[in-house]
Amino acid sequence: MPAKHAAAILLAVAGIVGVVCVGTGRGVISAWPKPPRHAGMVGGRPILRLDRWRAPARACKTKNPIPLTAESIQTGQAVFSQNCAACHGDNAQGDGPTASFLSPHPANLTTAAFWKQCQGAIFWKITTGHSPMPSFRDSLTRTQRWDVINYLNQTFNPAHAGH
Repeated sequence: MPAKHAAAILLAVAGIVGVVCVGTGRGVISAWPKPPRHAGMVGGRPILRLDRWRAPARACKTKNPIPLTAESIQTGQAVFSQNCAACHGDNAQGDGPTASFLSPHPANLTTAAFWKQCQGAIFWKITTGHSPMPSFRDSLTRTQRWDVINYLNQTFNPAHAGH
């Protein structure tokens, strides 16, 4: 069999596998968990139910030790842009350039439902991770993780005036 034909067959098989993986909701990496049920669709994307990934109750005992300052917000924005925006998007709506490849889709961090959870729970989630979101325990300092929360809270929490 000529190499041209073998390459074409291999490409066709890979395409079929990709379609099957996407069609079954498993993604390309079969070790990822099956996506959670969702509350509906908006713009062809599922609206994830935040109650599917809950932080333990003890997480809310953790209080943000970093004052809400311009420096913290600026640092948080830089850390978010470098580590989070690819998935959550520049506007934190879960629509970053890699979001369509992830299952489940990244959370929209601008909703009132997201901000009903305590900051300690958000910190716990950033620290712990939950596939496909990685843990940032070892890649970001505690201060950087809190700076991101300060940035998100100040910029995207709908409870703040002017948002």
